[in-house]
Amino acid sequence: MPTMNITKLILSLSISFASLFVQGQTNDSLEVTKAAQNFVKAFINFDWKNFRNSFSSDATIFFPTWEEGKRRIGQKEIEETWLEIFPEFIDSTKKFDLKIDPKNIFMQLYGNTAIVTFHLTPNDNYLSRRTLVFIKENKDWKIVHLHASSVSGGK
Repeated sequence: MPTMNITKLILSLSISFASLFVQGQTNDSLEVTKAAQNFVKAFINFDWKNFRNSFSSDATIFFPTWEEGKRRIGQKEIEETWLEIFPEFIDSTKKFDLKIDPKNIFMQLYGNTAIVTFHLTPNDNYLSRRTLVFIKENKDWKIVHLHASSVSGGK
């Protein structure tokens, strides 16, 4: 992906996530926003170190495709699945233009737990939905659960 496109996308993400907090900002809400931004940025850039550091060691994931339909539990299962689906994380010669542009972002804070939901840019046939559940581990917000699903538009 050309540098200019990445820069535009990261700026767009920053504006989208920042717009969550017109009023009532707290340190935790700002930290969760930053953690979510860092996760998306690492994913777009296939930055394995920062991507995998976004997750708690005992996280769970539901991937959006039937082939990966079962729940993945813990660091080992999650990492094996990510690397199988996206070899770009470990092979920089592979090029894949990953388009992640969160829309309709919504955050809920409950003490040391935060839920961030958003849609990915839809096409004519489906809408992709994502839910990230964060917990505060020491001073860092980590993803403890990621749920990815898509809804068919029925066209």
